[in-house]
Amino acid sequence: MPKAAHKVVVIGHRNPDTDSICSAIAYAELKNKTSSLVCEPRRAGRMNQETEFVLKKFGVTPPRMCTDVNPKIRDVDFREMPGINGSTSLRKAWEIMRDKQIDTLPITDTDNELLGLITVKDIATANMDVFDTGVLAKSRTSYKNILETLGGTMVVGDENAVCTTGHIKIGTATPEMLESAVEKGDIVILTNRYESQLCAIEKEASLLIICNGAKVGRTIQRIAEETGVAIMTAPCDTYAAGKLVSQCAPISYYMTRNDIVKFTLVTPVADVTRVMAKVRHRYFPILDEDGKYCGMVSRRNIIALRKRRIILVDHNEATQAVEGFDQAEILEIIDHHRIGSLETVSYTHLRAHETDSYLVCRLLLEKKNIHISEPTKRTPISYAVFCLKKKKNDYSLLYTSAKPSTQ
Repeated sequence: MPKAAHKVVVIGHRNPDTDSICSAIAYAELKNKTSSLVCEPRRAGRMNQETEFVLKKFGVTPPRMCTDVNPKIRDVDFREMPGINGSTSLRKAWEIMRDKQIDTLPITDTDNELLGLITVKDIATANMDVFDTGVLAKSRTSYKNILETLGGTMVVGDENAVCTTGHIKIGTATPEMLESAVEKGDIVILTNRYESQLCAIEKEASLLIICNGAKVGRTIQRIAEETGVAIMTAPCDTYAAGKLVSQCAPISYYMTRNDIVKFTLVTPVADVTRVMAKVRHRYFPILDEDGKYCGMVSRRNIIALRKRRIILVDHNEATQAVEGFDQAEILEIIDHHRIGSLETVSYTHLRAHETDSYLVCRLLLEKKNIHISEPTKRTPISYAVFCLKKKKNDYSLLYTSAKPSTQ
């Protein structure tokens, strides 16, 4: 789902003076009151003592610092999908990938720490390794995973138990052959054949999976309880059970834990693009400012990047503009200097006047049909302070012509 649009940044030049900062504050206020845009004044450097005095004098909160508007990962519509538990079965992970149309899933703990990644390639590789009959024991697969994958029912034993020993065996042969094949601790897939079930119990198998939805006799249940053998039933046949049982293993056994390529919310998109060009992965995890997992980003997300939107005040030269302005969408330029060297891809509104702060004030009053005469040119406009107080439909404008003390 697309995220809410970022605020439009209204910002002046680098090494800002009072004129630049007051213009940003005033014009952001103007746009918020007269348009559908949500604007925020920002400053492209540290404030000098003069500006600090002026803002403190009139109780205005200083704008936040912004020295770079290059697009970051936080500006991208990445997928804010939750992480999954490492105990999730391979089958369940594949179903999530299918339903969410994604080929990589993040594995996280209860604190949202990124533990690893599982890809559709990992699942395919696991399914092709058909000769690893001890995978359930090596991965410590829970009985819950087996029940969920096979759609089974626990008859004897604890569904919270895990497989710790043995190999997977298909017990469709005669009891005589089964007796020589089954070893202690094995997981045996059977049908309703009483003799085969009894043989597997006598060989001390750890788990019996009875297929075709067959009922388990009371005698078999009693003997299994006495010998500590677990029994579950499944509606599928032995062929399907044999194919599905290896997919019960937890993804934590197959996931990638080391050398994971990941980004943070403040990673520049340019850096992300360079990394993506060198690796073949499609999705990459994103960490927030606390190092916690917060989403996945893909090449498609980067292509559909929404540029930061900015409004430049008190300057229109590339050398004075905030870093990364050429990667942003410039909506407007308001300046009282000479025409500079800025170039924009899209159409941009440009309004120039010999006094920048006065122009911002005039724009506001024009919106309210209030006439204002131009202040004397002797007034140092850099020391002008714009104070906006809404009293019904009245707006007041205050200028100070005396240079304030910096003490």
